[in-house]
Amino acid sequence: MINYLFFLSTTIFFSFHDFHITHTTFHYNDESQSLEITIKVAIEDLEKSIKNKYSTKLDGLENNQKNKSQEKLIIEYFKNNLTFSADKNAIEYRWVGKELSNNLHDIYLYFEIPNYAKKGNIKSISIKNTLFLDLYNYQTNIVLIELINKKYNLTFTENNDTQTIFINNKSQ
Repeated sequence: MINYLFFLSTTIFFSFHDFHITHTTFHYNDESQSLEITIKVAIEDLEKSIKNKYSTKLDGLENNQKNKSQEKLIIEYFKNNLTFSADKNAIEYRWVGKELSNNLHDIYLYFEIPNYAKKGNIKSISIKNTLFLDLYNYQTNIVLIELINKKYNLTFTENNDTQTIFINNKSQ
């Protein structure tokens, strides 16, 4: 009986409270010597944010349609709300593509930083992540960074939208 009441109360609580989380992974690809970026976001949040920022509605994301003007808006939004620098020098990343999640609620966006290995011995990486903070003050953006033999797990919120990691590995 207690388990049933607990289940019922948590179900009711969670049905009234939205969770807004993005998940970004940076993974170093040794073969291509690039830093691959995968960002998982809720389609609804992406559509709302693009509409608020650019007064344009994104159509067909849930059908995974390829649309160049749509992609340009997504790229611009992410370049304005997810920025990186290495040793205080801005790092540009490029669009690779998108893929609809199996749950039809989320979308994966793919970017990369080519020739990452040629950038030399990087001592620090700074990330500013303001994705969807224009929509929700309780938005959480999780970033996992996997570099050759190190992993970093960062959480970005409205009060903590910029973070720096220090790398003390000469192979970077």
